[in-house]
Amino acid sequence: MALIPRDDESTARARDAGSFEPYSALPAGPGEPWTQALEHLRLQPVSAVEWHCTKDWALGPRQVQDAMWFWIEAGAGWGQIAGAPRFRLEPGRLMLIPQGAEHSVRQDPGSRGMHVLTCHFYAHVFGGLDLLALAGFPHCTAHAPGSPVPAACHALVREFGLKAPGWRAAMLAEIQRVLFVLLRTCGTEFEPHDAAGSPRLWPALQQLDLRWADPDLRVADLARTVHLSEVQFRKLFRKVTGLSPVRFLQRRRIERAGHLLRAGELSIEQIATACGFRDAPFFCRVFRAWTQTTPGRFRHLKSV
Repeated sequence: MALIPRDDESTARARDAGSFEPYSALPAGPGEPWTQALEHLRLQPVSAVEWHCTKDWALGPRQVQDAMWFWIEAGAGWGQIAGAPRFRLEPGRLMLIPQGAEHSVRQDPGSRGMHVLTCHFYAHVFGGLDLLALAGFPHCTAHAPGSPVPAACHALVREFGLKAPGWRAAMLAEIQRVLFVLLRTCGTEFEPHDAAGSPRLWPALQQLDLRWADPDLRVADLARTVHLSEVQFRKLFRKVTGLSPVRFLQRRRIERAGHLLRAGELSIEQIATACGFRDAPFFCRVFRAWTQTTPGRFRHLKSV
């Protein structure tokens, strides 16, 4: 039997890491929060659709529950996010919208119509912080011919349209591809959130990520993980996340409940238990407060 040579210096030599071309522009900021955040990144594809818009098409102002982007294939107009200054939308540009951010899109007057590709997704770190807002992704980026971004956008639309075996995993990979391209090529345009420089809270967020479905989880438990009083903890938590600990936990549970309702495999009572609620009636009240609809009606809604 022939022996296969070992991969050592006598038969092969690994390429020196210093010979690779470095990425052009990584983000910079206090504590480099994205480095640790990316280790806790969880992506969830929602939808991807190609739109051929009619003359005088306009969208918003509106808010959606997830994060999303518009890839501009043809046509021109402008976009606006969260009251920030407007920016131009032209072919080869990507408009990236953080989760829940108010946004508007308008095409130029007299335009024949825009051709856009959209993708909806969740990009959460530490169980519920939106990566786009935390790391300060730019609202609009331009991509030259040869960029992998347009190919990824078209692949996403195809995967969501055909839903071939493995389509969710394929969409996840393409979304991650786009986000990492932006991180590594548009870093000088990032504006990290001030809260990203508060890693003190992260152990509590990691604990919440592990125990979000535990009905016995208490704010006092989370405060102890960062050695703060409940009052101090609640103040820091709201500064970092924009929500109280209870509201943050409820949002996590309701988002998960939404995924389970769409899957259609469990009863409402089973979903309530799986998402950390002690009884179904209380789950239904909380769910309605967050979504303005009942779990039963939500089950039949289509993703947008």
